[in-house]
Amino acid sequence: MIRVIVLSIFLLSSTVSFAQLAVQKVFAQKMDLPESRDIGTQVLRMGESFLGTPYVAGTLEGNPTERLVCKFDGLDCTTLVESSVALAVAKTENPTYEGFKNELTKLRYREGIIDGYPSRLHYVLDWMYENEKRGRLENITAKVGGVPYKKEINFMSNHANLYPSMAETAVWEKVREQEGQINVREHSYIPKSGIQKAEPMLHDGDIVAFTSSVEGLDVNHMGIISKVGSRAYLIHASLTGKKVIMTSVPLAEYVASVPKHTGMIVARLNDI
Repeated sequence: MIRVIVLSIFLLSSTVSFAQLAVQKVFAQKMDLPESRDIGTQVLRMGESFLGTPYVAGTLEGNPTERLVCKFDGLDCTTLVESSVALAVAKTENPTYEGFKNELTKLRYREGIIDGYPSRLHYVLDWMYENEKRGRLENITAKVGGVPYKKEINFMSNHANLYPSMAETAVWEKVREQEGQINVREHSYIPKSGIQKAEPMLHDGDIVAFTSSVEGLDVNHMGIISKVGSRAYLIHASLTGKKVIMTSVPLAEYVASVPKHTGMIVARLNDI
């Protein structure tokens, strides 16, 4: 029995090590992509490098304890954006796997510290706020036609049954507290009707998130902008397309085709 247990632990360790080596190999390939002095262009190139990658829902969920997940062979909309940004930053500032993981941690976790489930920036409004605070990006929504976005954010605390980690009362209370902090801030969004007018003002590599008609939820989806002339297209991990794709129609038409999208929020990356 002891021999079986030891063998099982060895096989599990070997599997984890192999997966880690595979991720590092892909990372090295990403670092060989052409370099750009413009961080937005670099983010776009990293995003384009994932085209065709399978869509995998809930990429960050299901771990018994909160840990940094680095995964390149299956992405959801959030991990596509975070991976592309962290890769672009690593390419520009520290082209090592440790440099990539460091930036990914700062993007994904409050104050860049992994401290349980509530330390992850679950809401995109919170994600943008915290990453703007540290200087990595600027929320430019108000500058490109945004109007006040007034909505009570409470989806996670009101639907704790959808999040196994929130079964613990302390976790639920912390998330509820974070929702309260989001709700006292001022937010902007660009309604569906204003998106085409905003498109010429968008840049390659801008991050866009689509506000939601779902009660209590800030956004439904997010992706990366690719400009074609004055029109903007979206690179995103698509649930319906089952992989990372670029939309076949410009941004305004794409958003208009999704009933639960009410508008969008825009962030632009900074070099820091």
